[in-house]
Amino acid sequence: MSGIGEASLILGTISSIISIVETTKQVYDAIEDEAGLPKNFKKSATKLPLISQLLEDAERYINTATDELIKAAIAPDLEDCKIQAIQVQAIQLQAIQLQWLFEKVMPKGSDSRWDRYVKAARTIGKKGRVESLVGGILDDLHLLVTRFPQLMTSRGKEKLENAIEEVAKMEPSLPDGFEQMPAYAHYGSGAQNNNTGGGTQNNNNSAGNQNNGPGQQFIGTNHITKNVTVDDINRSCLHDLRCPDILAVKSRLKENKDKLLYQSIDWILQDPQYISWKCGDDVCLLWIKGGAGKGKTMMSIGLIERLSFQQDESTVVTYFFCQNADHELNNLQAIIKGLILQLVNQQKELVEYLRDHWDTKKERFSKDMTSWRTLWDVFYEMLYRCKCPKIYVIVDALDECQDDGMAHFLKLVVRTGLDHPSKIKWLLTSRPLDSAEQELLVGCGQVMISLELNSTHISQGVTTYIANKVAELDRRNAYGSDLCQKIQNELTEKAEDTYLWVSLVCKRLESVHRENTLTTIQDVPPGLHPYYNRVLHELSKGQPAVVKGCMRFLRVMMLAYRPLNVAEVDSVLGLSKYDTARALVDRCASFLKMRGTDIKFVHQSARDYLAGENGKSILDIGELYGHNDIAVSCLSYLSQKLKASLVDLPRPDSTRKSIEGSQLMASLDYAATFWAQHLEGAKGEIPMQNSSIEQGVVGTFLRSKFVEWLECLSLLDKLPRAVEVLEILKHIADLENDVSLSMLVQDATRFLSRHYQTIESWSLQIYNSAIAFSPETSKIRKSNLDKLPMWPRKFPQEKDSWNFSTKIPLAESDWGSVVFSTDGKQIASVSGDKTIKLWEATTGNLRKTFEGDPDWFTAIVVPPGSKKIVSESGNKTIKLWNIAKVLKVCRMFGSRVGRRIDFCKWQKIKTSKIVKYLRFSEDRRYLITDIGLIKIKNVINMQSPDFQTLHPLSVSQGWIYYGAMPIVFFTEEF
Repeated sequence: MSGIGEASLILGTISSIISIVETTKQVYDAIEDEAGLPKNFKKSATKLPLISQLLEDAERYINTATDELIKAAIAPDLEDCKIQAIQVQAIQLQAIQLQWLFEKVMPKGSDSRWDRYVKAARTIGKKGRVESLVGGILDDLHLLVTRFPQLMTSRGKEKLENAIEEVAKMEPSLPDGFEQMPAYAHYGSGAQNNNTGGGTQNNNNSAGNQNNGPGQQFIGTNHITKNVTVDDINRSCLHDLRCPDILAVKSRLKENKDKLLYQSIDWILQDPQYISWKCGDDVCLLWIKGGAGKGKTMMSIGLIERLSFQQDESTVVTYFFCQNADHELNNLQAIIKGLILQLVNQQKELVEYLRDHWDTKKERFSKDMTSWRTLWDVFYEMLYRCKCPKIYVIVDALDECQDDGMAHFLKLVVRTGLDHPSKIKWLLTSRPLDSAEQELLVGCGQVMISLELNSTHISQGVTTYIANKVAELDRRNAYGSDLCQKIQNELTEKAEDTYLWVSLVCKRLESVHRENTLTTIQDVPPGLHPYYNRVLHELSKGQPAVVKGCMRFLRVMMLAYRPLNVAEVDSVLGLSKYDTARALVDRCASFLKMRGTDIKFVHQSARDYLAGENGKSILDIGELYGHNDIAVSCLSYLSQKLKASLVDLPRPDSTRKSIEGSQLMASLDYAATFWAQHLEGAKGEIPMQNSSIEQGVVGTFLRSKFVEWLECLSLLDKLPRAVEVLEILKHIADLENDVSLSMLVQDATRFLSRHYQTIESWSLQIYNSAIAFSPETSKIRKSNLDKLPMWPRKFPQEKDSWNFSTKIPLAESDWGSVVFSTDGKQIASVSGDKTIKLWEATTGNLRKTFEGDPDWFTAIVVPPGSKKIVSESGNKTIKLWNIAKVLKVCRMFGSRVGRRIDFCKWQKIKTSKIVKYLRFSEDRRYLITDIGLIKIKNVINMQSPDFQTLHPLSVSQGWIYYGAMPIVFFTEEF
């Protein structure tokens, strides 16, 4: 849509809001008395004329602009930054709700205005208080004007800010949690009379008779439900979001690196750029740029701790540390989740804006919280709503983030996150980074500190660091003052202002005799890569068995999807004892380090070197131990260790809480989680005839250890991984044309689909209900009948095959056309709520909801290849919705895995009549309809909204008790 067209749309929306607000004011003015009204109605009504006036000013500005380019300039910004969606449409929605609230409450009737207010507010939800709606409109107006200051006069802005402050000071007209209170809760003062006289009172609440005076009270069936508190919901939200614990990450970084010397970063605290960022009202972003080993991460930790130490109720510090080698810390989704958790931990009330997207009944998010864009919207709203005048947001090592969306993220930081330069302060650190060079420093409110350009300060910091390290070595090796000075001079001369080089050399000197110390330093080349080259050559010249172990270990660490725990090394490397792993870490100390039980690279530069030409040329001299070897090693280890009732839980209904700290589970974690990912990574690595697929390793594992593996994943709280693994295996089996494996994977998928909720909650039920209530022809059931318990006299005779008529949970409003895609993988349904829903045919999971049409849909078709959905609506319009790409992020079986479809645009065709029949021609160039042929290429392209509604499926729960103990769990169909 053109900018002028967009401006017209905004004008229409603003005009609509003005009309709604004026109607609301008329409803209030029409009442003759205010008896029974909460006092906030009167206070809120006084703000309505101001809202109308401010909107009229904005409307007048856009309407009277002589230059049409002004109109065109406004709309794209609104679209890019979601202002149109977040502010203008939000204002309109709240205005509609406010008008409805006034119309429901104001007229006099048989019931009290208070009761009508309570019911109406509960219908709207937790933001249904009258003061919340008016305050929301004012807040969103303020956000709009902040983005486009030309829309309002300075006097208007002052009035708006005063009104916001007045509404914020209003006492709540309803108590917290009013939206969840029972329909007949007694609010306010006065007596509450329940059948105080004679007669019968019938309450369908509990069993038995309750007598409270004359008359009989009949009470029916009692439905007991858990009393869920707001704190319970908050904990569920944060647990399901699965945020990384960045406080723990910071603690590990401090342990893994040398002691932080605050005097080495004192210089930056005096830097004018830093001071203007920290204290000024105009500078909102500071980028600290520097090469590898310059101490950026320790500087970030120091600045975080300085800011946190000075922190009071007026400031918040939230931060994140990217780590390339850890898949949980190297993507934008993780960054924003970590920032959200830090923010919520300090400002508890902000969890409300996360809770807004939580479905309490279904215990899941109503939005796709695996999308970093969705997470960004939540985080930005938290920043905007936070009442603290200063929020410091620090993200370290952006260059270690592997997400393709980095440039887009930085653009949002600059264009959206910096709307409040005096309040929201971003500090980013990285090596030189192309996306940062392009997107940052584009405005006057963004500054940079280059560590290379501040070499004098860095040099002084490194000198201080060297003096400290030499003093530590002196205490260990008794150098004496003369030798200490010589060592310090040698290190300073060769360090090239690089902290990491000093750290690595000093680590090496710990095991060198004092007489050989200077010679050792002189033999080490300056610079990180020359240093790595030297030590890797030395490592490759030892005893063959030792060299083989070291090279294999380094290759595994390069290929691992996250840092390994010492207990996990045997599963990926085939080592028999943990002390062997420790010995290998010792030999590879210039590349690897171990803190506690975690094994990591000493620095990202070490990993970069090994991945480069010099490192690979040396690593590849020996055996080529790759992804396939790791996958086979993982499967072999799992086959040895897995057993039924893996950790000997005491009862069939025991949960994973009782196994925390298990050494066995710690050793199985990596192998159980990532073996299939390594198998997928091996596809282009080796000849297929030598792969583990051809050797039958995977098929054997699925037949013999599949249910034990599911139990293990359930105990690890990682059962969603099983769905991902089966998808990977299906893809590999199709590539290999392995019919046997494909059928086995299909059976395993159906087994998991039927019993997922049971296994997720009670892992031992896989050996009771899951196996017992699977079809007799199931390959998984046949392979595991010997694992069923001995106590049942007879097992149920299930159907000969899986009953896979897909169950789709349609609501009362879900009716209309239902069609299959031509490949049978998807079902599209037309719903009475004016939406189209796309379902997975095999699981019944809802994959996507289309909400982009104001009229009823009359017909739909999914064409060959399932790349489009074509719909016809009651407004005589045919729309073609294009599927742009498929990502593994939606929530299946109750967890966020599987696929998400991104519908990036739709096309529309206007018709002369309503179409009730749609079909594609064989060449896909025409739509065959009941009103004739339509050529598809003659269409108008239009941009669709960004729909990201994803919903999982769930099942009800029911147990069979053996005496007092729950033994077998039944799904609803049984």
